[in-house]
Amino acid sequence: MSELTDRNKAVMRRIYDEMWNESNPALAKELFLHPEGVEKFVSGFLQSFPDLQHTVIEIIAEGDQVAAHFASSGTHSGEWMGYAATGKSIHYSGVTWARIADGKIIEHDTCWDQAGLIEQVDTNHPEN
Repeated sequence: MSELTDRNKAVMRRIYDEMWNESNPALAKELFLHPEGVEKFVSGFLQSFPDLQHTVIEIIAEGDQVAAHFASSGTHSGEWMGYAATGKSIHYSGVTWARIADGKIIEHDTCWDQAGLIEQVDTNHPEN
């Protein structure tokens, strides 16, 4: 594995270990070339799920591209997308792909089970 690949994987891991798990949305300024939307999203999400923890299942990297498969869990303690806090434990998973240059994420996309999370917090859902 190259030194560049190792550094890029370390950048990706910091998203989960420090920005999410240590509740530090401001870290987006250090990790992302365009941090504004990321910092706002993470901050708002953590208001709804303040104990949210991400577990990195696997990180794969090649050149300037890195992908991370993650699982997340926490408690729905604040309003999220119009759903009042339920106090329920939630779980979801996803994958983040990023392109990194000079230690900063210059492109990224995260696909995660938002529909599954909605089902968990929607008190009108048949399974709730």
